[in-house]
Amino acid sequence: MSNNDSPITNNPKRNNITVLIAEDDSSIANLLSMQLELAGYKVILAANGKIAKDSIVNNKPNFVLMDISMPELNGFEVMEAVKNEGINLESFKIVFLSNSSTPGDIEKAASFRAQYKVKAELSPKELINVIDRSLSI
Repeated sequence: MSNNDSPITNNPKRNNITVLIAEDDSSIANLLSMQLELAGYKVILAANGKIAKDSIVNNKPNFVLMDISMPELNGFEVMEAVKNEGINLESFKIVFLSNSSTPGDIEKAASFRAQYKVKAELSPKELINVIDRSLSI
């Protein structure tokens, strides 16, 4: 994640928004969680694909930040499994996070109507802006 010096402010419109962070790198997950909570979001963490799938099915988050490369199930497999559980993928917004820009992964993300972002190119503040815009906050 890139660094950005501008402060993150809490917006009351975010207080009823739940964001699932599906990320197996605990340092990245904790950084994102801290920043999103400061911004006012409720956060659920999932350290692998199976936990992410179960969290989506059981908690029905408004927004999902999904690492592509995770243990148990990769991010795309999670979305397929969620769809197979009967969950409408249009009921929440998705951003796939990756360490690199891979054309095949970008196309796969688009097939889920999701955005695709490279972690190193996205500051926490920019990520919050992506979430806000996606949810019309």
